[in-house]
Amino acid sequence: MVILDQVQTTQPMVYASFGERLVARFIDALILFIPSMFVPFIIPMLYFTLQEGGSTGATVGKRAMGIRVVSTDGNPIGFGTATGRFLGNLLNLFTLLIGYLLMLFNARNQCLHDMITSTVVIKESSYGAQAPAPIQRSDKRNWSNKLSDTERHFVEISPKGGRHWYQTDMGETVTDFTLWQLTDGMVNFAPEFGPEKAQEMKQYAEQLLRNQA
Repeated sequence: MVILDQVQTTQPMVYASFGERLVARFIDALILFIPSMFVPFIIPMLYFTLQEGGSTGATVGKRAMGIRVVSTDGNPIGFGTATGRFLGNLLNLFTLLIGYLLMLFNARNQCLHDMITSTVVIKESSYGAQAPAPIQRSDKRNWSNKLSDTERHFVEISPKGGRHWYQTDMGETVTDFTLWQLTDGMVNFAPEFGPEKAQEMKQYAEQLLRNQA
């Protein structure tokens, strides 16, 4: 568990599932089937690199599924990285498709070619999404905890109240709470952060309320 002080929290990226990526690849394969018969390799390479390296970060199949490719820090990947990513796909074939199955065993749902190029495939709805602007105050604090590969929690507490981000593989929810709700026990984060950190949050909320008195 990590306690973050004075850090602006951004909304975590939601990674595309195996099924979403598989359907997107199937759609792209249908589109490329006939053109690739006449100009193999070149047309598929341009198809993927120009689209994934462009402003949309996604092929036709990925756009249909509402997903896109970004770097691991959430930025567009550009043509160069998109080319490396396409060539990295060849390694998936050389590993008898095991490279694709790797996404089932890591937190970012990365295939082998994603790992090589430091890219991830995320849901379009989570791209560039920022959490509501935090209050620029020195007495604001943040906590984060990763309970599993698919469940993460973020809490921010400031003099104006608190906010809880809850992320799973199904998406993310954001809820607000008041300092009084936290100190009175109406809001309790012990299940997500453990009793010690939950008590720490409560004491911090009490401190902020005393400062406002």
